[in-house]
Amino acid sequence: MAKFDVDMGGFDDLLENLDLLDRGEVEEKMLKAGEQILERSVKSHAAAHVKTGAMAASIKSTGVKKQGDGKYLVVRPTGKDKKGVRNMEKMAYLEFGTYKQAATPTLTPAVKESENAVLEAMQKAFDEETEGMKL
Repeated sequence: MAKFDVDMGGFDDLLENLDLLDRGEVEEKMLKAGEQILERSVKSHAAAHVKTGAMAASIKSTGVKKQGDGKYLVVRPTGKDKKGVRNMEKMAYLEFGTYKQAATPTLTPAVKESENAVLEAMQKAFDEETEGMKL
């Protein structure tokens, strides 16, 4: 019969170091690292569909919010135009279309285009927070 030994050396150190991290602070720093990248991408894609520029100018991040055990942020149009139409509603019409207007997606390509840059920025923020730890 074969014998198989596994050395888990360092595993306890890893768990100890992970417990030392302030996960809430790390999550927030990681989200903030990608926030501006995503916001710029959404604004640039929305700018291609401009009548007055009000919707594109209204695109902002909600900032970091807590939900359950995690955190998130949303980049979206805010407010209303001078006619009282919500800017988010206009974005939805662009993204999904209406029965009179074909869809011209803005959010989907903006997210796809910025995904790698956002992930790299988040990874960099994580690496900076865990620098010197034996992870």
